[in-house]
Amino acid sequence: MKRKVLFDASWDGETGIGRLYREIMARKPDAVDALPLRVEKNPSGFLAPFHLARQIQASEAEVFYSPTFIPPLFSRMPFVFTIHDLMHLFYYTRLHREYYRWVIGPLAKKAKKIITVSQYSKSLLVEKLEIPADLIRVIYNGVGENFFENEREYALDRPYFLYVGNRRNYKNLPAMLEAFSLADIPRDFVFALSGHPDPEIERQIRAFGIEGRVRFLGMIPEEDLPSVYKGAHATLFVSKMEGFGLPVLESMASGTPVLTSSSSSLPEIAGGAAICVDPESPKAIQHGIELLVKDEEAYISCVEKGLLRASGFSWEKTAAQTWDTILA
Repeated sequence: MKRKVLFDASWDGETGIGRLYREIMARKPDAVDALPLRVEKNPSGFLAPFHLARQIQASEAEVFYSPTFIPPLFSRMPFVFTIHDLMHLFYYTRLHREYYRWVIGPLAKKAKKIITVSQYSKSLLVEKLEIPADLIRVIYNGVGENFFENEREYALDRPYFLYVGNRRNYKNLPAMLEAFSLADIPRDFVFALSGHPDPEIERQIRAFGIEGRVRFLGMIPEEDLPSVYKGAHATLFVSKMEGFGLPVLESMASGTPVLTSSSSSLPEIAGGAAICVDPESPKAIQHGIELLVKDEEAYISCVEKGLLRASGFSWEKTAAQTWDTILA
């Protein structure tokens, strides 16, 4: 008899969480009967645990799984969920911080198991939310074979550094723009960013005097990501904080070097295969950019080490460990 697993399908979308969700569900064991649930009323809102609990109550499943940080307010069945990071405690409003401390934290302790995506995130869960360490399992995200197999390069008319991600303040994009403006590199290099221009980033570009040296790539379809990474000279991902940092692995798997942060989970994920610098220092980021342009030996080393490092991560491994946790 198949085991009935209720899962939160609200998060299926073009995000990192959406990617995890799709990769896990694409590798569902044959012995599982997966029953989708969707929270229609703001699945990440403050009342989401209540709406989630009401829908769980009506299900005949044996266990509930969610790929993100919202646990049910109450549940008659065991539940497993993934907390990717604790960004809300550091970079969001006071209301978000209190919500995490007084709602998410206590509810999380009722879980059958909590999955997180790095040892760094696990340490924060233990320290900041006082969740028992033995309740938490670290399961790394994966990287798709399409990044290793792709041979097509995205064509810009000039060599480019690449940033893929949103523009929340912890992503540290102003420091990367400043460092790029200061870098002693040929002027034909441009900085290519995912997404579209907005008034604030245009103001920063003018302030740093790099009009004409920043390109906006729009919303990059998933099928085009491998070629965008492969076409880049290097990827800049110098965030102040990340729970994992998927672009680090995707770039490495594409054979493109990475300049990333020396803080949070990023050195853990990079595993010595990227150049790691202080995210609070535009000068340090500048020197990393210059190294990747001027030092051919360091550049080639990053390519080789990056490919080897990325090969240790796969969605097959992520999915197998996740389903093992759900069904245990």
